[in-house]
Amino acid sequence: MTRCSQANPVRTTDGPLKDQEKPTRFRPGNLVVHPVYGFCRIAAIEQTPMRGGLEDCYVFRMGSMRNPIKVLVPVAQAKAAGIRQPITKQEVDAIFEVFKLAATPFAPRTKEQLDGISACLNSNDLFRIAEMIRDLAAAGVKGWYGASDGTFVNHRRSEQVLLTQALSRLTEEIAHVRCVPRKEVEGQICRCLERTRKRDKASATASMS
Repeated sequence: MTRCSQANPVRTTDGPLKDQEKPTRFRPGNLVVHPVYGFCRIAAIEQTPMRGGLEDCYVFRMGSMRNPIKVLVPVAQAKAAGIRQPITKQEVDAIFEVFKLAATPFAPRTKEQLDGISACLNSNDLFRIAEMIRDLAAAGVKGWYGASDGTFVNHRRSEQVLLTQALSRLTEEIAHVRCVPRKEVEGQICRCLERTRKRDKASATASMS
């Protein structure tokens, strides 16, 4: 099976994370991050018929031996599609600082707003992803670290699925950068998000009394 990854609009954020204005030409063998599939290694660059002509495309091998998936991303569209280099240790520290900031309260959402959450979590903007993870966790959505506490109305559990996927990708990336086990990173993220959620909840209760 072959899939062509389409470019999605990505809104970048000025902040402590890496400069996203400089396009990078990757080479076969490079380890990169795909906003949906997470860590990937570029298997090859091959010319593929597209839009009536030939385009250079990054080739990613996904799936399993029994069900292989070949993912193609046009080189010219790689940045817009969210392909990027793995984060640095400095950027990991910045992400945890975002987790510590006060969350933005959620209001009841429409399907369009849910689509916006999905687009954010599947973007290549780490700063926005970290903010969304923090806000979802503060609203009561629990990813891989627990079940929903009932304070947040899930749309067919979609938010929980999206959060779990985003957390899994981010955990794998941080574990790789810090050279520590995934479980250790999961614990660090869980404790940080839980402290923020409890602090925000206590502040909201105090303001109402």
